[in-house]
Amino acid sequence: MKKQNVSKEEMDFLSKYDASAFERPSVTADVVIFTLDSSDELCILLIKRGEHPFKGCWAIPGGFLKAGEESIDEAAARELRTETNIDNVFLKQLYTFGNIGRDPRTTVISVAYTALVPKHQLDIKAGDDAQDAKLFKIKYDVEGIVFTNGDLTITESDLAFDHNEIIKMAITRLRNRIDYEDDAFNLLRDRNEFTISELKRIYETIKNKSLDLPNFRKTFLRDYVSTGKVTDLGKTVISKGKPARLYKLIGR
Repeated sequence: MKKQNVSKEEMDFLSKYDASAFERPSVTADVVIFTLDSSDELCILLIKRGEHPFKGCWAIPGGFLKAGEESIDEAAARELRTETNIDNVFLKQLYTFGNIGRDPRTTVISVAYTALVPKHQLDIKAGDDAQDAKLFKIKYDVEGIVFTNGDLTITESDLAFDHNEIIKMAITRLRNRIDYEDDAFNLLRDRNEFTISELKRIYETIKNKSLDLPNFRKTFLRDYVSTGKVTDLGKTVISKGKPARLYKLIGR
């Protein structure tokens, strides 16, 4: 950040300023990490907490801001890297959560982020303060959202802190945003070579509903190919017994 010229009067003020005169809440960066499995089902990365509070409960990855050493965006990127061992992926600020009592330790303000990561890029590992880390499929029933990994099922109420609210907001924002932003491309296995059907399945997974292929193709060609965001590679691949054209995302 560019430093401004500071007057002698302001320097005197800063030298006498007492930061302890005001409450200083803790700040965390928490990351909702979405990916798709081999069946194109939406999955989320959860970690099993190894420390109190909520020891043994599942939560989204996150950690405290190192004040004076990093920005909140850098803290989120660090937490993402700690749990997945990857850099330079889609990471978007979601919302700031600061309700009273959301953390039993003290007043903690959480800046939440959404990360979209192709599964083949994930190298999942539990951080120093976690017992375990797993991908869970996101399912819906009369009780709300449930998270499944094999025989292990977690409900919203099983999650630590207010992470159920963070996850629900992340899903809602992703669904609302996908029609006017390029989020879906971040979940492609290969953005340099994909079919319309592959992209359509990502949209369907996020929206949790089926889409009409002719209408989806028309919209894709209008919004992406005609605008130059995507180029037709002039090649085809056999998909479900039929030839499908291959496309490439430009400038990402």
